[in-house]
Amino acid sequence: MSSVSHSTERARSPRPRYVVAAAGAMALWSGLVAWSPPDFFRLAAVFSAAWIALSATAAPPGLLARLRPTVADVALGLGTGGALYGLTRAFLWATCGGLSEALCRPMVEMYVRFETRALFPALALALLIAPAEELFWRGVVQPRLVGRLGAPGAVALATSLAAIVALASGEPFLALATLPTYAAWGALSAWRGSLVPALVSHATWSVLVASLAPPV
Repeated sequence: MSSVSHSTERARSPRPRYVVAAAGAMALWSGLVAWSPPDFFRLAAVFSAAWIALSATAAPPGLLARLRPTVADVALGLGTGGALYGLTRAFLWATCGGLSEALCRPMVEMYVRFETRALFPALALALLIAPAEELFWRGVVQPRLVGRLGAPGAVALATSLAAIVALASGEPFLALATLPTYAAWGALSAWRGSLVPALVSHATWSVLVASLAPPV
């Protein structure tokens, strides 16, 4: 019986090549962010759609159940996304004009490079880019770490890895934003056992901070 159950578990688990492919897409995503071409969001939308498909094949069994929305999870996502945006604005006020000028230049440069204040970037962020990042980091990476590190360790390591990837893309501002936001979204995912709150929160925060109410 034990051998049968282990064989069934292996059959249902994602094959290593799918996990490698999803991780490769993450590396390519970092390169696309570093490149930041003029038509970044059009390329990013197409890329994110493909990344979502790769991560879906690499995720552990039960992904559809973890993506099933409930009113409570959606409300939690909207609330935490708004709260994270408020904290982001407070931090940026303190570090760009309030108490210091340290982040003014990198923040302004990033907004100029990506030109986020338009309808298409907002839609791409909400519907494709945020879901692609969530499906990879919370749908593939974090679940694979939980068995070895436990939930707190998995959240901490996945957050650290995401921050390193953001830093490698040449955007220290994004890397700095990744630490608190990814920790919050990882904790949401671990607590609720669902990707929905983190996905909604990530999309809400991204659209607010980049397109609807940016700090610059």
